[in-house]
Amino acid sequence: MNKLILSILFTFVLLAYVIIDIVYNDEIWDASKQLAISMQQTTPFFERLVYEFFTYIVFIPPIAAFYCFVYDNNKLNSLLYLSVVVVSVTTNEILKNIYHQARPYMIEPDIKSLKCNSDYGKPSGHSQNSMVMLILMPAILFPSLKQLQRQKVQVEFQEQFENSGNFTGYTIPNLENSDLGNSKLQDSKNVQSKCKIVMKLILIIFILLSIVMTGLSRIFLGVHSIGQVLLGWVWGLYITLMYIFIIHSSLRDYIIRQLTPKKSGLEQMNHFIPISFLMLLALLGLSIGLLKLNSLVYYDDLEMDKWIQRINECQSTNYTRVSPQILYNSCLQFTGIGAMITGLLVGAVLVQGTYEEGLFNKWKSKIPMQQQMKRILLLLLPFLFLIPFLFIASNNVIIEFTCKIVPLSFGAGFIINGVYPYLLRRFNLQIPGDFLFLYKRRSFQNDQSYDSLQKHMLSETQQNDL
Repeated sequence: MNKLILSILFTFVLLAYVIIDIVYNDEIWDASKQLAISMQQTTPFFERLVYEFFTYIVFIPPIAAFYCFVYDNNKLNSLLYLSVVVVSVTTNEILKNIYHQARPYMIEPDIKSLKCNSDYGKPSGHSQNSMVMLILMPAILFPSLKQLQRQKVQVEFQEQFENSGNFTGYTIPNLENSDLGNSKLQDSKNVQSKCKIVMKLILIIFILLSIVMTGLSRIFLGVHSIGQVLLGWVWGLYITLMYIFIIHSSLRDYIIRQLTPKKSGLEQMNHFIPISFLMLLALLGLSIGLLKLNSLVYYDDLEMDKWIQRINECQSTNYTRVSPQILYNSCLQFTGIGAMITGLLVGAVLVQGTYEEGLFNKWKSKIPMQQQMKRILLLLLPFLFLIPFLFIASNNVIIEFTCKIVPLSFGAGFIINGVYPYLLRRFNLQIPGDFLFLYKRRSFQNDQSYDSLQKHMLSETQQNDL
């Protein structure tokens, strides 16, 4: 189906639900109130632990993406995955300022505050981001899951056939000419099919269960209503579908073309630096604009005083309207996470590196453990320079926003795509398949080509094996 038609269809469904949500907001809130009170009164201790677990499950996918970036071939998809998560988080925080709806524990005395979130509640960030993170994980972060069982069965079959004494020196595809090969190959295909079906079912059940339980956990903890959770799911599904079917393949192909090892494609992307900073300024302006708009529109609203009072009772704090952690202040300051994408872009352009997918795992296994540990340290050590920003504190939300959140986010992105590749080259620790790979290394005085690096590493590996 045409991408334009799909995008229109997805947007139409989203707008339809938004209208339904507005029309039936009060009815959904009343039903949610009764459900939350019932859950909090009758939930045993073990079930409470289960809810607590699923409310923190949203932290696992970003860790998995970071693992893929450091240890796996799928480095570009890892960065794209994290970028989509950043977009989802930023979108959620902007929507919260548009809806300006309190969390249930802030206005319902009968609902206990088992968590003390201090920003607005609609739509639910946990529900929205869990939808995005968990569905995109098998779609773009771990696409190799589809082939895992097939490869495993083929390897086991090959070993069994070789041990049978009838090995002819041919691989599995060449065995189709023999009766033994045909029968065993057919059996292996049947096993493959069953394993793939079971694996997919387990994966689908886990994803759906995690998404549902994350939403229910937020209702149980008193920090979201049913309507807030449902709207979070709808927005999360919209972002996910738009990215998978409309954006991902085109964006990924474009980046791959720019990062081919045969040319310095990033030299053609220098215009991305001013564009990325303009986007960051636009996001910053939007954040400050919404901040001022909300303060002017809701500053005299007495309801806000009641909400803040409940937050202070829950957290044992003394927040006021202007505290950076409170309501729209807390929500807006985290939209600065968009600066991370700017840091990634600027770092990639300045490094002028390349990326050839599929080589990393092959070469990673050939380097000693000591060098692998050095590579990890070179990634982690630059983050120490960001620690001082963590101690910046101010009662002015704009100062904290511009002097703390934005530098931290931009610095993290710049370290990953700029500082880290440079340090790997500087200490001669790069391997083919790195992102971004700087193949002209200092240790090769006579021949600095990409092919010579591969030959050099292969000879070193063979010597180590001897």
